[in-house]
Amino acid sequence: MDLENIASIATAIGVAVATWQIWESRKLAQATFEDSFNQQYRDLIYAIPVDVLLGKDLPEPEKLKAREIVFNYLDLCNEQIAHRHTKRISERLWKSWASGIEENINRALFSEVWSEVKESAPGTFSFLEKLEKEGFKSDPKVWTNV
Repeated sequence: MDLENIASIATAIGVAVATWQIWESRKLAQATFEDSFNQQYRDLIYAIPVDVLLGKDLPEPEKLKAREIVFNYLDLCNEQIAHRHTKRISERLWKSWASGIEENINRALFSEVWSEVKESAPGTFSFLEKLEKEGFKSDPKVWTNV
């Protein structure tokens, strides 16, 4: 084997290693991006009183505070849906999020705040509105207009 063949093989190996490193870096960046949304979700859900998550009523002062958190949760959901629409969220994670969004929106206070937002400020959360209209079953990745 001459030096030219060895150089060609070394170059091919170098290209393969570089390609693998780029692939791994993209996977890591994707996981980090998705994890940041999961952390935001956890921060919001932990701030919501357990009674809200159990569908129970709250005293008015606590309800007002919880409404603000629920509104922020709806904003996060809209952002998550928008990122799935632009293909920045994986299908595996999207399926989990979609079922969680549907489950939460059907809770009493979430539903109340969501109805108020749609009535008072229609179009504010256009991605979430479309997902609801689609029965929480469609994939925003394939939507052509929002």
